[in-house]
Amino acid sequence: MPKGVEVRLLSRALMNIRKFSLNDIEQILEMSRASFAEPWPKSEFEKYLDGSFVAEGDGKIAGFIVGKVREGKGILKLVAVNPDFRGKGVGKELMEYIFQYFAENGAKEIMAHSRLHNKTGCSFLKSSGFEKKEMIKNYYRDGEDAYLMVKKLDG
Repeated sequence: MPKGVEVRLLSRALMNIRKFSLNDIEQILEMSRASFAEPWPKSEFEKYLDGSFVAEGDGKIAGFIVGKVREGKGILKLVAVNPDFRGKGVGKELMEYIFQYFAENGAKEIMAHSRLHNKTGCSFLKSSGFEKKEMIKNYYRDGEDAYLMVKKLDG
């Protein structure tokens, strides 16, 4: 598993990326509610502690990413950036970090889903090397369709 790292963002601020802790849960839940149409409850975050990481700076959670490895594939579950930190490279750094985590745990490709209407999310995944593979009807609980997006890992 990758060790916690310090990275310098586009804004030149220093950011620490580390493993998610249950002490982070209140900030994460707040960010999840602000970022997603169907925010996760605390119990869902607790299921994915092994593959969950946060970026923090100035004592504040700037973003988080959640994933897991199953059957040789990385499954990217969630990525969100605090609105105060958007556009500064936090999401990009979190993605690079979880790509390393997936590779170190045997994944050869990564799968992610994004709502069809989520143009920002789809664009972000595409800029991170994902390609749209198919559309899945009624993927979300509210009936919205999703794109299945896939990225091959080098190596």
